[in-house]
Amino acid sequence: MRKLLLLLLFPLIFISCGEDDEDFVTQNYLVGNWEITQQGTRSPQGVILYTDYVNNTNCKDNYIFNADFSFESNDYTTTEPCVSTKITGTYDRLSTFVTLNYTVQVGETQQEQSTTLTVISLTYTEAVLAYTNDVNEVVYLKLVKV
Repeated sequence: MRKLLLLLLFPLIFISCGEDDEDFVTQNYLVGNWEITQQGTRSPQGVILYTDYVNNTNCKDNYIFNADFSFESNDYTTTEPCVSTKITGTYDRLSTFVTLNYTVQVGETQQEQSTTLTVISLTYTEAVLAYTNDVNEVVYLKLVKV
């Protein structure tokens, strides 16, 4: 009888000694300055084909994601001097989707815009993001944290 009681109580020892997860904080690997290094599209066979992203030698197109959920996107001209088309706004991250929310000037009015990026892969130093362009093609961007 004692052996049976010990066998029943033994698993409870391990269950009651677990760590509390209340202080667990999920790391936001997206935070940082990301340079675009390659751009890809899918072939008819479904393979992603990457080519080097055309950047200015001195100024690299990038995304900057901040911990306060603000972002900046810089699209530099490929010739000197470096001139950027900058977009700033906020971003939301839900699962594998990052939604960029920003305002653009159209004529005399400002319009709210949003773009959704799909996170294909994300580590602390590398990311692959995908979005659908104006002609309904999925474009893949390889980024490196600098």
